[in-house]
Amino acid sequence: MNDPIPSDSQMSDQQVTMVEECTNAVNQEGEQQEQQQQQAYMVYSHNVKDESCRLVATTGSHYNTTVHIILATEASILQHPLKETRPYNDNDYFKNVKWSPDGTCLLSNSNDNTLRLFNTSCIPIVHMTFSTIHNNQQIDLRTGFGIHEGEAINDFAWFPSMNSQDPATCCFLTSVRDHPMHLWDGCTGQLRASYSVIDHRERFVGPNVISFNPNGTHIYCGYENMIEIFDVQRPGQASAKIPTIPNRKSKQGQKGIISCLDFSVDGLYAAGSYSQSVGIYDETNNELCLKLTGIQGGVTQVRFTPDGNFLYTASRTSNVISCWDIRDTANVLYELPRPGKTSQRITFDIDPSGKTLVSGDQYGNILFYDISNSKGEDQLEDRLLYRMEGHRDITSCATWNPMYPWLLATCSGQRKFELDDSDSDSGDGDDNDRQEQVVDNSLSIWQVPGTPEWYSLEASS
Repeated sequence: MNDPIPSDSQMSDQQVTMVEECTNAVNQEGEQQEQQQQQAYMVYSHNVKDESCRLVATTGSHYNTTVHIILATEASILQHPLKETRPYNDNDYFKNVKWSPDGTCLLSNSNDNTLRLFNTSCIPIVHMTFSTIHNNQQIDLRTGFGIHEGEAINDFAWFPSMNSQDPATCCFLTSVRDHPMHLWDGCTGQLRASYSVIDHRERFVGPNVISFNPNGTHIYCGYENMIEIFDVQRPGQASAKIPTIPNRKSKQGQKGIISCLDFSVDGLYAAGSYSQSVGIYDETNNELCLKLTGIQGGVTQVRFTPDGNFLYTASRTSNVISCWDIRDTANVLYELPRPGKTSQRITFDIDPSGKTLVSGDQYGNILFYDISNSKGEDQLEDRLLYRMEGHRDITSCATWNPMYPWLLATCSGQRKFELDDSDSDSGDGDDNDRQEQVVDNSLSIWQVPGTPEWYSLEASS
């Protein structure tokens, strides 16, 4: 049988010339397409009103059990297993989830003090342009590896320049109660570096919030009356301490525990406090530029829009997400209604285009809001684009994929308290309540319908 792909020795000069011309034509066409892509950018416009979101991957009921059982089941994939001393009946649930900056994997935080890495490259839609998966089969999400910490994980953060094609950038930071901050390798799960926050009593402090600055050169962490800044290249104790309490130079300080941070594109960063205030700081000198007050409840999240003009805030046991125009911050611009009368954090997110805000609520719904313009309060009803049931328990986090804006990740669950028979009255009503208790501790990935819109860089400039 003849070889279907002839070698160069079997080909005539004319055939070789034709192959070279075809190869050159293909290369030129590829270069032209690449140049066209470099001269344009894409904005994905979500269309949740006319089409429904579709579940493409989920952990299902795998984590609908106790901490003890989960840690025993996943002992082989935990990089740093520790002895678990919690009660056997302490249930597991997802607290938060974050996409990697390159959009290829998810990192979750759970009640069992474990960070889990989920590789989403198995989802075909990631490698498609904008078409949907032809079948309705859902992919089972499974943990790639996990890192079990000794205490509760306060916060975690991806390195902002993380790229799975460059292993040196694949890392993330964790803050654990009464422990140093740890920088972990995202490929191997090994410890790379530690950064120690030590108080005046020579005790380790686990910051309540940690964040890299946008270029990834420094680590910002917040705790009581303090913002502390570390150089990424200098592990250890060396840091710059920025007290937030009022002093002789400025009486507009910010008291309380710094609970959340977010950076703007124009060199500012926002720091939320459990003392019901938000401070806007200048990254160059870390001076307080503006203080937002009048917030009901301790601030649990601050989030700038991509253009840096608006700041959205959420607070504990509050049913609204507030929008502030930092160019005119005398009052709240408007509020987005979101059922959230719970002490548990419910994390929202803004898509890369700055047009759609997504959030969960205490009833398990996923809410989509239109924030593309600054409409007045009389048009608030138009802002809620779509509400759908995402989980059977509280949706604790909803976050957009930063590279593939048609993908949305959500997680659910909350602490469950079981009553002993001796602590409750014997009655049919109580028995029915216990039987009807819903448990949904899951991580899900959704495909959000929409249309890509391409814009020329020359036209925009």
